[in-house]
Amino acid sequence: MFAVTKYTVSFCCSCKRKIKMKVFVFLAAVAVATNALSVHQHWANFKVRYNKNYESSSEESVRFAIFNENVKRVNEHNAKYAAGKTTYTLAINEFADLTKEEFRARLGISTSNVPKIKTTRHVFPENLTVEDTMDWRQKGAVLGVKNQGTCGSCWSFSATGALEGQNIILNKVTTSLSEQQLVDCSSKYGNLGCNGGLMDSAFAYIKDYGIQSESSYPYKGVQGKCVANSKLAVLWTKGFKDVAPTEDALKLAVGSIGPISIGVNADPLQLYGSGIIDDPTCDDQIDHGVLAIGYGTENGVDYWLIKNSWGTAWGEAGYYRMRRNANQCGITTLVSYPLI
Repeated sequence: MFAVTKYTVSFCCSCKRKIKMKVFVFLAAVAVATNALSVHQHWANFKVRYNKNYESSSEESVRFAIFNENVKRVNEHNAKYAAGKTTYTLAINEFADLTKEEFRARLGISTSNVPKIKTTRHVFPENLTVEDTMDWRQKGAVLGVKNQGTCGSCWSFSATGALEGQNIILNKVTTSLSEQQLVDCSSKYGNLGCNGGLMDSAFAYIKDYGIQSESSYPYKGVQGKCVANSKLAVLWTKGFKDVAPTEDALKLAVGSIGPISIGVNADPLQLYGSGIIDDPTCDDQIDHGVLAIGYGTENGVDYWLIKNSWGTAWGEAGYYRMRRNANQCGITTLVSYPLI
């Protein structure tokens, strides 16, 4: 997640919460109502699938009431989707026993901010044009979706995703990079391990120390002692560039450079199922680090294609789409990419 002030930014994607991010969708992608099973049956299935255990019967009663309201919310929303009144579906997932406020609090601002490292902005060539549609997966520049688990390390996954993309595009080298090294070792650059961080700070660390492969420094999902070995580093950065905070600039960056690290407001993601998120109420209170890997248009709706770090069972096989050219969810607030 991010806390954004005029001068500082802090990422803490899942602080102090148990997030397995293994999402089971009870609803079909095109809005199948849950009345095939009673809400009590759904509740029983939900508790088993997500290993939900509550401290008391009273707490479970509260959670069941919230779950029931979320089931109604999902069904009502998906009925609108079926009627063509919205562009995305909702689904019952691990967060269905939380209110919006509780989910937002779990994505909450870290008490310690990560100082924003100064850098220059990328300057695009005059008259630069890019393709109308882009999906870097089709060009082989996006590796498989990963899962950050219980650790608030979204910032590290966003950073490695951008760096993996540049390594593929510029060096023709396909190597999964180590988020765990960033979690364990980049605290001197302001990052807070599983309690938050910032992609730019990760890029700055990698400039000085390099980064190992995922295989040589595997992900554990908890912050531990730094055991990085510079002899095993497979890539270094030369720094990083920020991108101007406009959607036009972000399109030029994604279209001409590759996958780009971004920060977003994750509020609409709580019960996301599929489709193009269009939420005019989603503001620029950034709390999650992700990777913009493309853009396009579907049924006349422009969208961004975004890679998440919550596993392949969440959303659209680990990805989601969000309306483009609508200035939603702070998507242009923090945009950067590594130089290699």
